[in-house]
Amino acid sequence: PGIKSVTAKFIKFVKENKLALAVILAVVGFTLFNYADAGKISDIKKRVRSVFTPKPFSLSPTATETRNRIFYSPTETIITAGPENNGLIQDTHVEFVLDGWQIVPFEKTTRFDVWLMGFDGGWKEVSNRVVYDLPPGQKTYTLLARAKNSQNEYDNSAAVRTFSTNVSPYFKKLSISNVNYRGDYNKPQNEKIAIYNNSSGKQVNISGWKIVTKRFNFSFEIPRAASVFNPRDLSANDPIVLRQGNSVDIYVGKRSPLGVNFEENSCTSFFSGAFEGYDALSGYGSCPAPDPSSYNQYGVDCRSFIRGLSSCREPQLAYYQFINEPSCREFIIKNFNYQSCVERARNKADFYSGRWKVYLARNEEILDDLNDTIYLYDGQGLLVDKYSY
Repeated sequence: PGIKSVTAKFIKFVKENKLALAVILAVVGFTLFNYADAGKISDIKKRVRSVFTPKPFSLSPTATETRNRIFYSPTETIITAGPENNGLIQDTHVEFVLDGWQIVPFEKTTRFDVWLMGFDGGWKEVSNRVVYDLPPGQKTYTLLARAKNSQNEYDNSAAVRTFSTNVSPYFKKLSISNVNYRGDYNKPQNEKIAIYNNSSGKQVNISGWKIVTKRFNFSFEIPRAASVFNPRDLSANDPIVLRQGNSVDIYVGKRSPLGVNFEENSCTSFFSGAFEGYDALSGYGSCPAPDPSSYNQYGVDCRSFIRGLSSCREPQLAYYQFINEPSCREFIIKNFNYQSCVERARNKADFYSGRWKVYLARNEEILDDLNDTIYLYDGQGLLVDKYSY
C-alpha cells in the first residue's frame, strides 16, 4: 500500500509539471549529446563537483596577519615567577621567569619579547629569565611578555604583570653594616646595630628614621644627639648627620656613660676610662696639647712635667707638686682637660670623627638570637636597607 501511494503521488506530480520536466530532460540530453562524442563524461563529473564543492578561501598576507591577531595566537605565554600582580616590592632588583610554547605543533620556546612599561623604551628579546635593576623611589611598572616561535610569530595576547616599587632615594646608599645579636634572654647589653653611609653623595640627616625588627616586631626612631659633647649641657638636640664614610652605633641595652648620645671627636678620649667592651671609644685622633709657647715662662721642672703628660688624660697632681710655682700648677689644671681640648681643636678640620654613639637603655632584647631581619626606613617610611641573619 505504501508503494502504491508513493507511485500515485509521483504520477500526479509529473502530470502537473510536464512542461518543467520536459525542459530539464532537454537540457540533460543536449549536454550528454555534446560531450558524448568528445569522450568528456569525466569532465561532467568535474563540473558537477565544482558546483557543489566550495572553492578554497585565501587571504592576503595583511589580512592573514590581522585575522591571526584577532582570532588566533600561534604561541602562549605565562609568567611563572616574579612580583605578584598589583604587588608592592621593597627592592630595586626584580627578576621574572617566563614560560611559553608554540600551539601547533606543540613545542616549548625559550624566546620572548618583553616590555617593562615605565622603564624600557619598547620591546626587547630575552630568554626565559629577565632581570631589572630599577631606580629607587615610588613607581608603578607593568611587564608585558610574549613568547616567540622559530618563525618569529608571537603571542598576540601578551602576559601582563603590574607591580610597584617602594624604596627610598637613599636605598643601599646607607646600609646596616653590622649587627651584634648574640645576647642572653632579657639581657640585651650586647645587642648593637651599626649604620654606615657608603654613598658618595651629600650628607644625610638620619634622625627620625626608623628601625624595625621582624621577629619581635619592635620599632624605634633614631634620636638626636650631641654633635659636640658638653658636660655642662646634656640637651643633645643636634641631628645625626652622616657624611660619606660616617657611621652610627646603636647600643640596645646600654646607657650612655656620658648621659647623652654623642659624636666622637678628637678630645673624647679624655673619657675612655668610662667605656668598656664593645662600646669602647675609637681613640680617634689625638688630643691637641697646649702650644709650648704658652708655658715657656715656667721653670724647667714645670716645663719638663708638662711635656711628659699625655694630652688625652687629666693629670693626677699630688697636693705638694709645684707648691713653689703655683702658676704652673694652675696652668696644668686649666689646660689638660676635655673642655680646654675642645676649645683648642674645635675649629680644626679633623676635630669630628664621624662616628656617632646612640644608647637605647632597654631592659629587653629586640633581636632574635638565631635569625631575624632588620629594616631601615627613611623619614618618609621608604625602605633604605634590610639586614638578615
